[in-house]
Amino acid sequence: MADSLQNSSDSDLLRIIDQLSTALASNPANYPSITAAMMSDLDAARDSFADKLTAHVAAQAQAKSKMADKEDARVRAEALARSIRKLCKASGVADAHIVALGIPSSPDGAPAATVPLGSVDTSQRLRHTIAWKDAASLDKKTKPRGSMGAEIWVKLGDPAPASEKDCTFLTLDAATPFVAEYKGEDAGKMAHYMLRWRMRDGSVGGWGETVSATITG
Repeated sequence: MADSLQNSSDSDLLRIIDQLSTALASNPANYPSITAAMMSDLDAARDSFADKLTAHVAAQAQAKSKMADKEDARVRAEALARSIRKLCKASGVADAHIVALGIPSSPDGAPAATVPLGSVDTSQRLRHTIAWKDAASLDKKTKPRGSMGAEIWVKLGDPAPASEKDCTFLTLDAATPFVAEYKGEDAGKMAHYMLRWRMRDGSVGGWGETVSATITG
């Protein structure tokens, strides 16, 4: 359990409020200064928080889904634009007319020669905050040119994965960090994360070093 209300996770806070409400309702004589009105306010605050937390989690999941849909559509649009430019170039269209198309000439879909370096914050119960940086620019939280983001794969339990075949795909994270939520039965398990860049042309880069961390219970 967190050492303070402020440091508790949302799910922990709900459990704390539930325990508080149950204790007050079950043994009111032990807490004579707590009025029925205060109990009513507490229950209303808990219900409101629970409803808004559920809506927030659902909105986050929808946003992730919408982002993935958008990125897939962008990959197709970019690929079509790139193929049109290449076709025009190959068929002898004048350079001035190619410039008029407005398509940048740089090979922005080329696979990155670098890898993502990951780190895991385990300070919150049943939650891992996974951050990454480009190995080529550790002082910046930026993706390499042409990258959609970092693929994050996970394997629960030892031993560490030999390859992504031992893992489950977790997410395509376009903006670090990503928060992975776990269930109570996962507490104490080791989570091993593998990360690689996914490029806008659909290709993927090499794997960064596997990072591992215990799921705090």
